[in-house]
Amino acid sequence: MDTFEQDLASAADALRALADGPGQEAARTLEAAFGRAGASIEATLARAARTGELDFQRMADAILRDLARIAAEAVFTPPRAGLSPLNVNMNFAPGTDHATGAASRNALGAVLARLVSQGGRFL
Repeated sequence: MDTFEQDLASAADALRALADGPGQEAARTLEAAFGRAGASIEATLARAARTGELDFQRMADAILRDLARIAAEAVFTPPRAGLSPLNVNMNFAPGTDHATGAASRNALGAVLARLVSQGGRFL
């Protein structure tokens, strides 16, 4: 077996390990996020039907805000199984406490989720 075939076999093994491990976790996370989005959409449609709401633009905007909020929250949730869902590089001014940036990860995620839930599409 030459080097290329060995490299190809190693890549195939790594891909299999990704699909069987972290890939499964990512799929479960996405399934849960879309399940929550579906429940929110269902509640919005039910509320519209009960109240006789005919303003479909407002309803569509509410659904889009929910989907955007869920997507932003999914990006900034703490990593699962040792994976990092997002890499953020921050440059701090000299003398700044670097631990502050690390501690504010959840706050940053909450701010972004709030922005997109209020209709922000371009951050």
